[in-house]
Amino acid sequence: TTEVVLRALGFVGGGAGIVISSGSSGMRGGRGPIAAHSMGPFFLDYAHQSYPLSHFQKYRYLSSGFLHGSFLHLFMNLRAMLSLPSWLEDGIGKGLYLTAYLTAIVTGNIAHTVSTIGDLSGRAAGSLCIGASGGICGLYGLMLASLMKMGNNSAVSVVLKQMLWLLAFGFLVPNVSNAGHVGGFLGGWIIGYLFGPGYERSYTLNRIGGGRDHADFEFRQMMGTGVYPSMDKAILPLKYLWYSIGLAICAKPQLRAIPVALVKGILEPGALSGVRAFLR
Repeated sequence: TTEVVLRALGFVGGGAGIVISSGSSGMRGGRGPIAAHSMGPFFLDYAHQSYPLSHFQKYRYLSSGFLHGSFLHLFMNLRAMLSLPSWLEDGIGKGLYLTAYLTAIVTGNIAHTVSTIGDLSGRAAGSLCIGASGGICGLYGLMLASLMKMGNNSAVSVVLKQMLWLLAFGFLVPNVSNAGHVGGFLGGWIIGYLFGPGYERSYTLNRIGGGRDHADFEFRQMMGTGVYPSMDKAILPLKYLWYSIGLAICAKPQLRAIPVALVKGILEPGALSGVRAFLR
C-alpha cells in the first residue's frame, strides 16, 4: 500500500491537493511533496483520510484524534474538555469516560467518511481530518445519556442546546466536519446508554444521618436527592465491550496490525506513510 499512500499525499503522479480539516479549525496545504513534507511525519502517518489512506490503514480512524492543526486548535479542544463537569469523569467512572472518548473518535471519523460518499469531486474524501473534537462531542453524548438515565430533563435540554450551537458554528466556519461532531456525539451516547450506570433511589440517603453520601456536590445536584449510580443497573457490563474488542483484535490480522502501527509511527516517524526516506 506504500504507493497508494504516497499518491494520496501527493508524492506520486503530480501531487494531489491536501486539505487538513479539523473539528474546531482547519488549514489548507499546498500541493505535492513540499506541502506534505511541511506537515511533518506524524501528520502523514496518523491523519484520517476517508479514501484511500484510512481504507488501507484502519488505525487512522483512531490516531487522527490525537493530532491538532495548531496550538490554537489544541487550546480550544483543551478548553472544551476542561469545561466539562467533573462528575462526568469522577462520578460515573474513568473507565467509561475513556471508553466513550476513544469510541467517539472512531465513530466521528466513520461519520465523516460516510458523509463523503457521493462526492464527485473527490475533494471531501481526500481531505485529511485531525482533531479531538469527535471525542469531546462523544463526552457530551455520554453526559446526555447519563442525564437521561437520571431523569434530569432540564439538564438534558442544556446539553442538546450546546450541541446545536456547535453544529451552527460548524456551518459558519470552513473546514469543520459537522459529520464528525455528530458521529462522535452518537458514539458517546451509545456507550453511555448501554454501558453507563443505572440510577436508583436510596431511602437510607433520604433520611437525615441515615447513610453516607459519597457523591460530590456537583454530581448530587445532577442526580437529585437520594439517588445514586449503580453499575449493576447498567444494560451491559463495560468489560464485555473490551473483551469483544480484544477478541476481534486477536481474530483479525488487519485489526492486530493496529496497535503495532500506532507504536511504529512513534518509533519510526514517516515509516507508515512511506515518506521516511524524504525526511532524511
